[in-house]
Amino acid sequence: MTAMSTASPLAPALHDYVRTIETVLDRRPANRVIIREVSVATKELCASDRWLDERHRVGHPDYYTRHLLHRDPHNRFVVLALVWQPGQMTPIHDHSCWGVMGLVENSLEEICYDRLDDGKRPDFAELEQSRGTDVGRGGVAYLLPPYEEIHRIGNTSGKPTVSLHVYGRDLDEVNVFDQITGKVSPMRIKYYSPECGKAPFVI
Repeated sequence: MTAMSTASPLAPALHDYVRTIETVLDRRPANRVIIREVSVATKELCASDRWLDERHRVGHPDYYTRHLLHRDPHNRFVVLALVWQPGQMTPIHDHSCWGVMGLVENSLEEICYDRLDDGKRPDFAELEQSRGTDVGRGGVAYLLPPYEEIHRIGNTSGKPTVSLHVYGRDLDEVNVFDQITGKVSPMRIKYYSPECGKAPFVI
C-alpha cells in the first residue's frame, strides 16, 4: 500500500464535514463530546455517497485499502476512506485516540474486546470479546480510549464495502493483539493509491 496526496479539492459535502470537525475540536471538548458530535456529522455524510471520488473507491484483492481523504494541518485528526473486499479484515488492534467509523456502502462486522490485565506490560494483554455488531450502510461506530478502543473489523458479506473513518491523530502505528498468546506487537500503517505507483512507504 502506498501513501497518497490530498492536494485535490474536497467535494462540498466532505469539505463541510471537515469544517464541522474542525469547529468541534476548536472548542477543545472532552473525548465523549467529540465522539457524540462527530458521530452525528458522520451519519449525515454517510447518508449519501456522492461526495466520494471514484479513485477513493478502489480496492485490492489481497488486502483492504486505506485512502487518505484529509489530514488536519494542525495534526488533530485524519479522514480516511477504506475499501474492503469480501473476507478482508483487520487484526485485533487499538488506536490510542478517539475515532468514528461510518458505513458508506454495504456493511462491516465489528468485534470489540475488553482488556482484562492491568496494562503494565507493553508486550502482553489479556483480552476478552465483549460484543459483536454488524454496522450497515449509514450506520456509525466509535472508539473511545482507554476502555473502548480495541477491536477487529471485517467484511463478512459477499460484496465490496466502503467505510469512512476519522481518527484523533495521524495513525502511523497501532498495537496488534494476539488473543491466544497475549502478545502485543506494533504495526506500521500505510495508505494506498493507484496513481502513486507501486513504491510503498509509511507516513
